[in-house]
Amino acid sequence: MMGCLALPFRLLAVALLVGLLYFGWTERDRIAPLWHQIVDHRAGPGAGSTGRAGSAALARAQGKIDSLNGWRADSVVLTPAEMASLVGAGLEARVRGELDSLSVTLGDHRTTVAGRIRTAGLPREVLGPLAGALDEREPVRAAGTVTVVAPGLAAWAVDEFMVRDFPFPREMVPRIVGLVTGKRDGGVVTIAIPAGIGGVRVHPDGVTLYPSGSQP
Repeated sequence: MMGCLALPFRLLAVALLVGLLYFGWTERDRIAPLWHQIVDHRAGPGAGSTGRAGSAALARAQGKIDSLNGWRADSVVLTPAEMASLVGAGLEARVRGELDSLSVTLGDHRTTVAGRIRTAGLPREVLGPLAGALDEREPVRAAGTVTVVAPGLAAWAVDEFMVRDFPFPREMVPRIVGLVTGKRDGGVVTIAIPAGIGGVRVHPDGVTLYPSGSQP
C-alpha cells in the first residue's frame, strides 16, 4: 500500500528533475554568467587577484613609491596591475625580452608571474619530449616569494614553473630558472626596484611596500 502511495511522488520528483534540466539547458546562456560570477566570488580569495602590466599602472606604482620617500608614508599598497608593471620594468633585459603579455597573480606571501615565453629561449636539455611539441611562443607560469635583498634590488625565489599545462618537478625548477636567466643562483630572479623600498608583503588583494629602515 505504501509503495503505491509513494509511486506518484517519485514520478513527480522525476518530472521536476527533467523540467529543471530542460530549463537549465534552454536558459544556459543566461544562467552561465550568473553561475560563473558565484563560483568566481567564492574562489577569489583563495586564488588571489590578477593584474596585467601596463604603462599607466607603472606610472601609478611609481607615484605611490615616491610617497614613501617624499611624503614619508608608513606604507603604500600596489594593485596587482601595478605590481605586474613594476615587475615587468624591473626584470633583466634578457628575461623580459623572452616574455610578453605579462601578468601577476597575488596570493598569501606568493607572487605568480604568467605570460607567453619565446620557447627558443628554453633549455632543450630539460624539456625532454615536450620540446618537439612546443609552438614558437607558449604560455608559462612561475611562482615564488619576493623579498627585498638590497637597496634597489628584490629577489624572486621561484619554486614552481609550468609551460603550457606541464608543471616541472620542484627539484628541476632552480636549474630551469638558472638557464633562462643565465645565472646559477638556485632559481632566484633579480628584479630592480626603485630606491626607498625596504620591505614587501604580498597578500591576495595587493602588495604592501614599506620604506627603507622599517620592518614589514
